[in-house]
Amino acid sequence: QLKTNHSVWEQLDLTRAMVMGEAAVVEIDNFPRAIILIYLVIAFSPFGYYLAIHIVAEKERKLKEFLKILGLHDTAFWLSWVLLYVSLIFVMSILMAVIATASSLFPQSSAFVIFLLFFLYGVSSVFFALMLTPLFKKSKHVGIVEFLATLVFGFVGLNIVLLEDFPKSFVWILSPLCQCSFLIGVAQVMHLEDYEDGATFANINAGPYPLCISLVLLVLDSIFYLLVAVYLDQVIPGEFGLRRTPFFFMKPSFWSKHRKNYKELYESSINGSLSFSEIVEPVPSEFQGKEAIRISCVQKTFRKKGETVEALRNLSFDIYEGQITALLGHSGTGKTTLMNILCGLCPPSDGFVSVYGHRVSEIDEMLEVRQIAGVCPQSDIHFDILTVEENLSIFAAIKGIPQNDLIQEVQKVLLDLEMQPIRDNQAKKLSGGQKRRLSVGVAVLGNPKVLLLDEPTAGMDPCSRHIVWNLLRSRKAKRVTVFSTHFMDEADILADRKAVISQGMLKCLGSSLFLKSKWGIGYRLSMHIDAYCNTEATTSLIRQHIPAASLIQENDEQLVYTLPLKDMDKFAGLFSDLDTHSHLGVITYGVSMTTLEDVYLKLEVEAEIDQADYSVFHSQQAQEEMDTKSLDDMEQSLLMLSEAKAPAMSNSALWKKQVSTIAKVHFLSLKRENKCVR
Repeated sequence: QLKTNHSVWEQLDLTRAMVMGEAAVVEIDNFPRAIILIYLVIAFSPFGYYLAIHIVAEKERKLKEFLKILGLHDTAFWLSWVLLYVSLIFVMSILMAVIATASSLFPQSSAFVIFLLFFLYGVSSVFFALMLTPLFKKSKHVGIVEFLATLVFGFVGLNIVLLEDFPKSFVWILSPLCQCSFLIGVAQVMHLEDYEDGATFANINAGPYPLCISLVLLVLDSIFYLLVAVYLDQVIPGEFGLRRTPFFFMKPSFWSKHRKNYKELYESSINGSLSFSEIVEPVPSEFQGKEAIRISCVQKTFRKKGETVEALRNLSFDIYEGQITALLGHSGTGKTTLMNILCGLCPPSDGFVSVYGHRVSEIDEMLEVRQIAGVCPQSDIHFDILTVEENLSIFAAIKGIPQNDLIQEVQKVLLDLEMQPIRDNQAKKLSGGQKRRLSVGVAVLGNPKVLLLDEPTAGMDPCSRHIVWNLLRSRKAKRVTVFSTHFMDEADILADRKAVISQGMLKCLGSSLFLKSKWGIGYRLSMHIDAYCNTEATTSLIRQHIPAASLIQENDEQLVYTLPLKDMDKFAGLFSDLDTHSHLGVITYGVSMTTLEDVYLKLEVEAEIDQADYSVFHSQQAQEEMDTKSLDDMEQSLLMLSEAKAPAMSNSALWKKQVSTIAKVHFLSLKRENKCVR
């Protein structure tokens, strides 16, 4: 140094040491940096957490399946959620990239490269949470699992960058985990910060583990998670909805949508349908050939606490266009199960159900049914945070009603159901009856050809019930209306045909007059009596005229007798004698015909007897005559398929409308929920 007059230390300072050979991954041996890596991994976890719990919560409320019943495409449902959270991640990624490059974390790196790394990881974390949602039925579980999975996989990725001798082959095996790919990318950025001029597009391919590989892996992970999420949603059995077979995508029918042979479909339905028998009233000739809904030998079983429960037993009958059909029965008789089958919420265990020739147990055919159907489920389905008018507008858009007609259609429904005074009220603040009216309003939007209403007037006051009745009567022509109820007066007034279901079996089907004359107990003679009434003498007098009269109710103020229909010609003589025998203590009397409720109660008693010997009933059903409809009638039914209402929009336009509409709903819900929290 003294001879050359040069500083050795300056030369040593300019000397750079290089390690021969490259490690499998970038090594991070700084503990503070390891903490930063873990923080960055979980930074986007809240987005996945809230996305997962919101989607599963909608599944719990049956909202997702109801939206699908209205015609919402699966891809539109998924994309609406993705758009919302990707937008939030986009904003957060910009902020994080600006902070990281402006601070001492990544001061030399390109802000855009850092943004790209953060954004792609955020998107992949959202799709990762999306992939978990089909596996869970409870929202509180999926959120916890999503966070723990992110944390665990984050520590796995941390081990990759910390261990010097971590096998490179394992890195590729763990590449489907977005947390690992992201941490390797961040570690590479730190390496470039230490030994290069930071992470830029110029050196994106440099280093022991190029940053471009991490970016590509994050993109591939997102695609992989999305495909798995859609697949699991299609095949995992749930409480509601139809499910595909595990290898559905390998079937030619999935890729080539060809028109079904509806002639064969109807022939198979006819061969298994119930013929007109003593429990089924023949329909008038003008309805022959107008079978819109065909139910043939339908059975539905459930597993409950290790036991098999039969909800429906060999149910067979037809429902006609231009008529209102009521399903009668008390709770637990199978009405809702049958409605769920008609809506596509659950498939029958056995048998055949078709709506205008489309089998409801086939997913692709059920999509055709949903284009012409309006559904009011038993539970109220709506968006709580939105107003009545906003709910109707949202559901109208999902159904594909054109924007030019949407406002007019919403106003018409508000007017028909007299909901103008509550149009600006939030759905969650409505009373039970008002919520039911809103559900009915959603069902009738777009004037669908098929209306399926499960106890539509439950919880309504008498005035609201009459409003709904008038609406259904006004829309009866050239449409199919099916509703379930346990209000006998409602069925008697509103329905053209009543199907009484008990113990999952069809007990009778026909008009009120048919049911009353077939299963009625005759007339009721009600007497208002005083304290000195001679019951024995009164009964003796009545039986002098009508020997088959029976005393069914007796108290201090009233006597009630049943009088057979066949003895109606003897009523005049009986009434004359009652008027002359004033000493009997009868103050007033009156005669009324059998009510539908009397018929129902009588059938319930018979059903309890039949329950003890179901096998006999089953064999009798199997031996009934087959329907002998002519070929001309069948062809007339087939022609009705062409009359079904076509969707108001093209498929692509409807899909775009649904995506934007559902995304708008999610945004409004998020905005108003935050406002409520404040």
